[in-house]
Amino acid sequence: MNRLGSTELQVSKIGFGCAPLGNEYGSIGDDEGVKAVHAAIDAGINFFDTSPYYGRTLSESRLGQALEGKRDQVVLATKGGRFDAAAETGFDFSYDSIIQMCEDSLKRLKTDYIDVYQLHDIEFGRKEVILNEGIPALHELKRSGKVRFIGATGYPVALLDEIIQATNLDVTLSYCHFNLQNQTLHDQLLGTVKSKKMGLINASVTGMGLLTAQGPQPWHPAIPQIKAVCAQAADYCAAHAISLAQLAIQFALHHDQADTTLLGTRTIAELESSIDLLTQPINLEHLEAVRTILQPVSGLTWPSGI
Repeated sequence: MNRLGSTELQVSKIGFGCAPLGNEYGSIGDDEGVKAVHAAIDAGINFFDTSPYYGRTLSESRLGQALEGKRDQVVLATKGGRFDAAAETGFDFSYDSIIQMCEDSLKRLKTDYIDVYQLHDIEFGRKEVILNEGIPALHELKRSGKVRFIGATGYPVALLDEIIQATNLDVTLSYCHFNLQNQTLHDQLLGTVKSKKMGLINASVTGMGLLTAQGPQPWHPAIPQIKAVCAQAADYCAAHAISLAQLAIQFALHHDQADTTLLGTRTIAELESSIDLLTQPINLEHLEAVRTILQPVSGLTWPSGI
């Protein structure tokens, strides 16, 4: 277990990323999702991160069902501000919206408090609304006891850094910025997080599917060059009978920048495989070969349009 920043929360090194519970990476059944959550708890994973955006409330509803009778065994995190797929209309970081979205999440999750509540993908909101409405709403939710700790998530690390420096938050979540293809979290955000004694959550260590054998979903916003080079890395791994996804997970887990690393898990088999990677040594020869293949796109980002 790691302490989440300067909060009193102790979190597992592997966190359960709940986007798959919302069918974001392929369809699963209700029972399958619940069983995966229960298996994770039995295996010692206690940090569960969801959002009303994942499956447009499906993930929260499934997680709430799975946690009945087990709420006291987990650190529960969800988010507010994002509720639909459209970048133009799917965000509302106003004060009243954040308060109401939290109330709705509490009902779906079947709990009377949330351990970590964050603004979801702040790059899609106007900065003045984030600072003058969204974050004050977080502090009101914390004051009222409906949430224990507060934070913000987003794709652009420079924006996260700016907002963190200007506010008083407990945690932040960065995704797709500490993995085999991109390590800019370490270069551009880690210093501020550590200086503010904040909790740090690392997500999307496979680049939202880029660093997998099957490749990303059709909605993935990466530029074609990144997708093509990641496909070359997948081909290398297939030719050597190794898993690119497992190599990517190992790389992330064997670094200690984050307090917890989220892994999106759909099945018990995927969960067990990921847990095993905590103790398995990395094959350095294959790691260096893959990093060499990825070098032309190392640190490249894409438009944050998802």
